[in-house]
Amino acid sequence: MFGKRRRGFLREAIQQSQDVELNTLQQELARKQERVADLELELFDARTDLRRFEAEVEVRLGPSQRRLAELERQVLQARRQAARRAQWGARADSPDFTIDPVEQFERTWRRDETVEGLPPKPIEDETTRAEVKALYRKLAKRFHPDLTIDPAEKDWREGVMTEVNQAYAASDLAALRALDKRPDRSVELAPKTRDQILTEIAAEIKRLDRLIPQIEGELRMVIQSASLQLKLEATMARRQGRDLLGEMASELRVEIARFEAELASLS
Repeated sequence: MFGKRRRGFLREAIQQSQDVELNTLQQELARKQERVADLELELFDARTDLRRFEAEVEVRLGPSQRRLAELERQVLQARRQAARRAQWGARADSPDFTIDPVEQFERTWRRDETVEGLPPKPIEDETTRAEVKALYRKLAKRFHPDLTIDPAEKDWREGVMTEVNQAYAASDLAALRALDKRPDRSVELAPKTRDQILTEIAAEIKRLDRLIPQIEGELRMVIQSASLQLKLEATMARRQGRDLLGEMASELRVEIARFEAELASLS
């Protein structure tokens, strides 16, 4: 009985290998799976690098930007108060003095916008960073959920990829090395008819055809974002021996000093 069953599987495998229609669909599916995996890898990589850069921007520029915004508000208020004094004299400082309608509106609707500090960019040497990125790409190729059409295998791969993404986002080289040692899942699939296989492959191809433009659109949005453009400018400046964020911080300090001086003169 066992020998007959094994011979049946072998015969079916040989027939499938000679099936031109099935092979063509499988090759098309493999190409689209590879495309999705590459796009999602690029998107996740770009978002992770961008979050690190935005954290660095927040640490180096955030406090100064908020200080400047507050000074601008105070100077505007002081200018209005000075104009009222020029028109109404000392009684403009009285609490009973009618507030300018524009200022009243701003006081009523101004929101208190506080931004929590983001963690600083982790310090990494170039060799470690290169190994982290290379290992992440290797693991994504091994465990990406869209590289299989079996539902149970997809679920397992999604769990592993979550761990891979978390380790990469944290630049945890030890965790990535441990995941690299994890064996692939051994799944014994139930035999399926040719029609079942063709139907599953065709449905997966349609799903990937819908998914690919979505990921491409998300990637374009990241690439065209102001934050990424600033990151590219900072990278180019660094290659020229300049610290673009340092230059921006210096400009902010100059502006802060100017507004502080104006505010002191209006007080």
